Amino acid sequence: MNISIEEKILNAAEKRMVRFGYRKVTMDEIAQDLHMSKNTIYKYFTGKIHIAESLLIRLKKRINHYQSEMEKQSDDPLEILSQNIFYLQKELAPWFDHFLKDINYELPQLWEAFVNYRTEKILEIENLIAKGIQKKEFRKINPAIAARAYLGAVNSIISPEVLEKEGVSFQSALKAIMDIWSQGILLRK
Repeated sequence: MNISIEEKILNAAEKRMVRFGYRKVTMDEIAQDLHMSKNTIYKYFTGKIHIAESLLIRLKKRINHYQSEMEKQSDDPLEILSQNIFYLQKELAPWFDHFLKDINYELPQLWEAFVNYRTEKILEIENLIAKGIQKKEFRKINPAIAARAYLGAVNSIISPEVLEKEGVSFQSALKAIMDIWSQGILLRK
């Protein structure tokens, strides 16, 4: 399978930007990793911002593809919910430490687009909760409130500043949110 030059550039940029962040990666380094000139990269991308935007678009496509495939394979709302959250955790965790942290400060419009996308994906939980209620797998609750409670938890905890302040990883924070959301905080006697 031949990989396009554009994909090669994005692969090299993703590898660097996920590891070091948006701010610390230069076009020279990406070009050096690819053994090509910056001019070649500029034929495909207008600059580093364009590369960052393209990386997020590609990430969204991967997530959307996985979610649509998951929904084709299973009719169980809890399985779909769990698998989607696990996949989001696995897919997004590496991006938070450096890249998304930098984007939050360096490219606020791109950060906002990411937050809106994340919100859209998380709100899909409402439909899964409603399906679970219909199948009598979940207790009767208001799906919109349950989804928004989950979204509120994610929005208030899963941000680079909070993760850094609390000294927790994206993965452990998301796991804790899912546990509290699905199991509650009360001990069962």
